[in-house]
Amino acid sequence: MNTMDSQTLEDTGILVPQLDKIFRAQSVAIVGASPKPGARNRIVKVLIKHGFEGRIYPVSPSADEVEGHKAYKTLADLPEVPDVALIITPAATVPGLIEECGEKGVTCAIVYSAGFEEIESGKDIARQLKEAARKHNVNVLGPNGQGVWSIKSKTMLTFGAAAFGLENLRHSPIAIVSQSGALAGAIGNYLQRNGLGCSYIVSVGNETCMDALDALSWVIEQDDVRVVALYLEGLDDAARLLPLAARARERGVQIVTLKAGRSAFGQEATASHTGKIASPYGIYKDVLDQAGIIMVESLGEAMAAVEVLSFMPDPRVSGDPMGGISVMSSSGGAGALLADHSDERGLPMATFSDAAAAKLEDILPEFARKANPVDLTGQIRSFPNLFRDTLAVLNEDPRTEAIVVQFASSGLRDLLDNGDDFKNAAKESGLPIVITFAQEKIDLAIKEDFMAAGILISDDPANTMRALKWLYDRKRFKTIEIAKRDTTQSELTPPETWGEMMDFLETASVTPANWRVIGPDESAAEACKDLTYPLVVKVLPDAAEHKTELGLVKLKVQTPEDVDAHAAEFRKILNKPDMGVLVQEMVSDSVEVVLSCLGNTDFGPVLSIGSGGVAIELYRDVTYLALPVTPAQVEAALKKLKLWHLLEGFRGAPKADIDALIKAAVGFGDTILRTPTLAEAEVNPVMVRPEGKGLVAVDFLGTTRD
Repeated sequence: MNTMDSQTLEDTGILVPQLDKIFRAQSVAIVGASPKPGARNRIVKVLIKHGFEGRIYPVSPSADEVEGHKAYKTLADLPEVPDVALIITPAATVPGLIEECGEKGVTCAIVYSAGFEEIESGKDIARQLKEAARKHNVNVLGPNGQGVWSIKSKTMLTFGAAAFGLENLRHSPIAIVSQSGALAGAIGNYLQRNGLGCSYIVSVGNETCMDALDALSWVIEQDDVRVVALYLEGLDDAARLLPLAARARERGVQIVTLKAGRSAFGQEATASHTGKIASPYGIYKDVLDQAGIIMVESLGEAMAAVEVLSFMPDPRVSGDPMGGISVMSSSGGAGALLADHSDERGLPMATFSDAAAAKLEDILPEFARKANPVDLTGQIRSFPNLFRDTLAVLNEDPRTEAIVVQFASSGLRDLLDNGDDFKNAAKESGLPIVITFAQEKIDLAIKEDFMAAGILISDDPANTMRALKWLYDRKRFKTIEIAKRDTTQSELTPPETWGEMMDFLETASVTPANWRVIGPDESAAEACKDLTYPLVVKVLPDAAEHKTELGLVKLKVQTPEDVDAHAAEFRKILNKPDMGVLVQEMVSDSVEVVLSCLGNTDFGPVLSIGSGGVAIELYRDVTYLALPVTPAQVEAALKKLKLWHLLEGFRGAPKADIDALIKAAVGFGDTILRTPTLAEAEVNPVMVRPEGKGLVAVDFLGTTRD
């Protein structure tokens, strides 16, 4: 954040801008307001339409009145210092107007005007705007945005068509922070028209002075926020997002992120829109999960996620390995789909306790399936209270962590007939209950009625399990351990020679394979006498790229004579008669892993772990973690990979030394942080040996920053 009007949260280092005067303004100046139709007029109309209870001061050199409110020639002419100035004038005038804000004592401003960073000729104006804001201690949101919505205080500071078209506004614990103004308005329109409502919407525009994370830091501190949807195109300092996510969890707020720029075209589009190229999407996806942020793939998913997370409780903690989701269905097919979707998303299905199983045997007719998922069949109408009695058994089973009720062809009728039973069950148990239909559309009023009781109405088994996955993720995120960076150790310089590289790896707890470098005048018989055959003979990393493709790597070399012959061949191929040749002990009983670090990402240094050797390029089986990391975070990341099956022992192979790999990954990350001038580093492969035997590193590549 570039202004000084902020407070620091103790023990977090998080700067929270003082934005109460924007979101709870008692007086507003609209600089550039006009009585003529258009955005300059609409911004006044929106305030009036939605019942703003404060004082409105249009500022216009040419108008005497705007929408019934007296207009003033300049900010200096106002009868009081307004809480916020809304500026909608040509870009070139904005830096001077921010100076006027400072002279008047205005500490907050929203700039809607375009013509700044998004065009070449506006970049200097943007610089002047930033300097004026810093000099006069004005918190400036924008420019080139659509402002903010603050529902509870009736402070709608926007000219957007969505806000103007809405007649009534519903308040709910959903907030939106968006790097796209148009999408912010569209999301607000959807939330209001579909009965969900919201509390705050922030369009951050070009982020010249304050960015999306500044807005997020304020939003998560509000008591009327339970979930925040964050639309991102890219972040200049995304590492700030991790402590913000931790603070949000501390306050019981879940962040949901929709990130644009998955494709090459998407990255180009966001660059032209925001003036920045985003880090690869895969890094965002993995690091946000590490931070406890739910990442979604579409606007539809984002809206579904904020709905679920705004009112649904977490799954119950059963503490039983056989605990999970309990399903009762009037359709065997739909119940099977629910089980499939549960498995696809890694969600646990409950195995009923003996007591629950016995009760189901007593109350269910012979034709019903009594195991999970319970199939009540289409005969439910012949057996009164079947839904109620089955639900009671599932509710009481301590292994039940969440309940799904699946309807089929007569879903709406069954819902209404049993609605009170479902609502009572939700109230008594506190469990998440999802009632699922087979693509049957339910009236908004009915959905709202059940939402008030804490019950989600879903139109599809797939969407039901998606919703429960979000709830299970939110529960999982509460156990995240935050890694602490060790700032007591001295900085390291990047290694240059092969020997320095191996010492660097030793420092990082990544044990290098035993090695020697043989010069042209040395014999392998003497130089390699302390090494155990078979050996690997290859050129040093700086001698050639793609060594394998050039035939510059020889495996399973059994004799000193063969070592000498291969070394001579390599010198001849590269025409480097004085070149040293690397010889290493060969490790065969191992799983190949790659450890690498990317220094220049939106999140700063990021650790990547994946399948090693050529598999890293072939399968792209890789995951990312922002540094520093904890052992638990490394283990969780490894479990996402296909590599995990190899590490656990695939098809009778011995289990690999996973503990050694985790220790090496943590140590490698910590050592990278101690080497700030190292831009990229890669250890490929790391040979992870059977459990208890550790690992060895075979190769290292590193590049320094310019």
